[in-house]
Amino acid sequence: MPTSPTGRDRSERGFTLVELSVVVLLIVTLAAVAAPSFAGFWRASQARNCAWQVAALARRARDYAICHSVRTAVEYHETEREFRLTSESDPAGAPGQFEQLRLAGAQLVTVPDAVERISLSVEGREAGPDWPVVFFPDGQALAAEIGLEGPQGALSVEIAPLTGRTRVVEGDAHGQP
Repeated sequence: MPTSPTGRDRSERGFTLVELSVVVLLIVTLAAVAAPSFAGFWRASQARNCAWQVAALARRARDYAICHSVRTAVEYHETEREFRLTSESDPAGAPGQFEQLRLAGAQLVTVPDAVERISLSVEGREAGPDWPVVFFPDGQALAAEIGLEGPQGALSVEIAPLTGRTRVVEGDAHGQP
């Protein structure tokens, strides 16, 4: 069996500095190529997650309205960039006065930076950020679409008027990706 000048077997020698440098260079090159793609994937994932959280908040609003026989709403607060669950605190004495609910399943949904633009359409009309999406005690809701746009495309949270059912759609309501 051939041995090296150090007296060790050639199979025990290991890697040379040149071989290790080439492997490290390849790993760094692959990481540099993959990083922008991963960043885009991460931003798209954040926007998609936000859409699903808003849809869950809308479902919670509908459930609360049915169970407690009170109108509830999902409101978007532009300055804080967050969606909140609210309900009428005194429907008989002060109808239309909504207050934020503090429930375990009604946490705030903070909009990530990956979402560049939010649009709201209620009853087929473009609405301002202060317009709530209202759910009624019989399970119905105002027809609404909440659009979330980012660099990776658009997502919509659609709320059906008769059933109050909520769904998330890739692209906006007009079929635009």
